[in-house]
Formats: sequence, C-alpha cells, structure tokens
Amino acid sequence: MLFYAKLDGEILEEIGAKIKGLRKNKRYNQEQLAIKIGVSRKHISDIEAGRGTSLLIFIKLLKEFNKTEKLLEILNSSPISPKEMYEKENK
Repeated sequence: MLFYAKLDGEILEEIGAKIKGLRKNKRYNQEQLAIKIGVSRKHISDIEAGRGTSLLIFIKLLKEFNKTEKLLEILNSSPISPKEMYEKENK
C-alpha cells in the first residue's frame, strides 16, 4: 500500500513504532527519553502507541535521534501537484 493512501492512524502507529525503535537503539527507557525532550513518560508512551504529538515535540525527537536531515528533506522539497503525483504513479 502506498504511504499516502494509508489512514492517518496507521501512519501515526508506524511513526510511533519507529520512535520506539530509535529509543531502544539508544538504550533509553521511556522516562529517560521523556526527560531529555521535556515531556512526561506517558507522553512518550502515547507517541509510541500512535496517539500523536505536537510538531514541536516531533522536532525535539528528531534532534535527539539525529534525524533532522529528514526534516530538511521536507523543507527543501518542492511541492508536487496532485496532477504530477497522479502522472508519476500511473506511468
């Protein structure tokens, strides 16, 4: 299934799982990560369960895991029109 065709909740769950994996790779427990980015342990638990967060907290997570280049990809990319997207996928 194409990523953009997924339901928002499915995308949040995937992001949450990725955050959890990054946290475990750094050998942090939820409390340690929460302290590092200034939120509660429950907030980290909610994010990992796919319940979402603010953009500010998401940016803090990207910084903590040295993944800000992903944010730069978004900021530096030119928007694709719906027509261009359709043409690209239906080649």
